[in-house]
Amino acid sequence: MLGVIGRLVLIGGVALAVSGCPEEPVAHSETVSLKLSGMKEGDVKNNEFSEEKNVNSESGNPYGEFTKAAENALGKAPSRIAPQSAFLRIHSDSEGVTSFGEVFASMELFFANSATTIPVGTVASPQGSSVEVALDENVDLEPLMASMIGGDFKVGVRGAAAASLPAGKFDLRITIDIKFEAYE
Repeated sequence: MLGVIGRLVLIGGVALAVSGCPEEPVAHSETVSLKLSGMKEGDVKNNEFSEEKNVNSESGNPYGEFTKAAENALGKAPSRIAPQSAFLRIHSDSEGVTSFGEVFASMELFFANSATTIPVGTVASPQGSSVEVALDENVDLEPLMASMIGGDFKVGVRGAAAASLPAGKFDLRITIDIKFEAYE
């Protein structure tokens, strides 16, 4: 039998263990890569560039594979999916561009379906051929959750055009690497 001190230590330990538990366990985590078509000099509208792609239209449907793996791990569809990190890279078949800063003054990563578009993160002053997106920890993805679980939503990049675009022709193709987590 436990004495009074033993019971207090046990109760305190349980309270600490419960308070330190995450909100819901991660069922599956995976990085999904998508390649956006090119952004060219004639694609600037209202001093902005924008390009998007449905996640299920990527060759091999890596997002679909992610949701299948999550469902297999859970034994059911996840209740929630969220991005944990995101990186943008200039794809090797781009032409006339070596740095995001040549085309963008700022960038925003967004998710969308036919009803809504939700910004999920930004890059304030993109420089170089690879940039990390600062994800918004408080973003509410609930309006897109059914589309995310079903694998039918768009991922896109948009942003203000740089003050001085590259001279001549250019074709910026972007690879987006997003680490998604699926929850019970």
